[in-house]
Amino acid sequence: MSILNPNTAIPFNITRLSHVVLTSKDLDKTRYFYESGLGLEVTSHEDTHLCLRAIEETGHHSLVFEKSDGPGVARQIGYRMFSDDDLKRAYDYFNEQGHAAKFIERPYQGLTLQLDDGVGVPVEFCATMDQTENRMQRFHTHAGGRLAFLDHVQIACHDVAGAYQWYNDLGFRLTEYTAKDGTDEMWGVWLKRKNNTQDVVFGNGPGPRLHHFAFHTPEISSIIHAADVMASLDLAGSMDRAPGRHGIGNAFFIYFRDPDGHRVEIFSSHYNVIDIDHAPKRWELTDTRRSQLWGFPAPRKWFMEASAFEGVAVKDPLVNAPPVTLEDFLANW
Repeated sequence: MSILNPNTAIPFNITRLSHVVLTSKDLDKTRYFYESGLGLEVTSHEDTHLCLRAIEETGHHSLVFEKSDGPGVARQIGYRMFSDDDLKRAYDYFNEQGHAAKFIERPYQGLTLQLDDGVGVPVEFCATMDQTENRMQRFHTHAGGRLAFLDHVQIACHDVAGAYQWYNDLGFRLTEYTAKDGTDEMWGVWLKRKNNTQDVVFGNGPGPRLHHFAFHTPEISSIIHAADVMASLDLAGSMDRAPGRHGIGNAFFIYFRDPDGHRVEIFSSHYNVIDIDHAPKRWELTDTRRSQLWGFPAPRKWFMEASAFEGVAVKDPLVNAPPVTLEDFLANW
C-alpha cells in the first residue's frame, strides 16, 4: 500500500487521544501501581471504577479502570472532538458508513459517541469532560515518573493497511511507518491528530488487541526515577522492557505491566509534526534500529503479548512478516 494523501476535507474535527478504559480485578492493587508507583493522580475511586490522570491534564480522567472478575481486557479507546456539533456530524457520518454509532452515558464526560472502528477496535469520542485545576505547578505532588499527559496508544492489528485507510479518511496523518523490506506492504503506521508523532499506532499482528498506552514525561531523568521508585516499592518485576530509545519517534522509553497485565509506556523526546509537507519516514522491517536505536530489538513477548478487547475476535494478520526479536538477534550475535 502506497502512502495516502492526507485528508483535509474532514466532516468533523478529532483533536487528540483522550482516554483509555480497561478492566481490573483489584482496584486497590491497580491504584497502588499507578498512584504510588508511577505518580498518577486519583480523581475517583469507588467500588466499581478507578479514574486517574497525569500532571498537566485538567480533564477528570485519562485512564479508567472498571472492576471485573475476569482477566484484564481493554474496553474503549477514547478520543476528543472539538465540539458537540462535531459529535453530531460524526454520528450521521459513521451510521451512513454502517458503523452503528450510538450516544452513551459515560460518567464525568459530556456527550459521548461510541462505535467500532474500521478494524474492530471499540472507540468512543467526547468533546467535554469535567474539569478541575491540574497539578502542573504543584511541584510537591510530582512523584514516580512525573507523567505529564496521556500521549498515544498502540494497537496490534491484523489489517494495518485497512486501519491506515480508515483513520486517514478521518484526518489522521502518517508520520512514520514500517514496511516489509523491498515492498509497499505496511507493517506498522504511526498516525496523529495533535502536533507530535502519534495519537494511535497500528502494528502488524494478531488483533485487534491493545499493545500499550503511553504517558509522556518531559525529562529522561523522570523515566530513570520511575524505575527506581518501582524498584523501591518491590514493583521492579513489573518492568516489561528496559529503558532505551526508539528509532521511530525518537522516544526514550521504559515499559511496565500493571497488575492485570496491561502494558504502559513512559517516554520522552519525540518531536513536532505540523507542516503539511513534512514527509512520513519509512523504516524497513528488518532494521532493528526502528524499535531500539541502540541496536537491540524488543523481546518476543513485547511483540506477541497484548490486552484483548472485550468481546472482539482476534484475527490472524494479513501480512506474513514476523519482526526480528531479541531472541533472534542474540541467536546470531
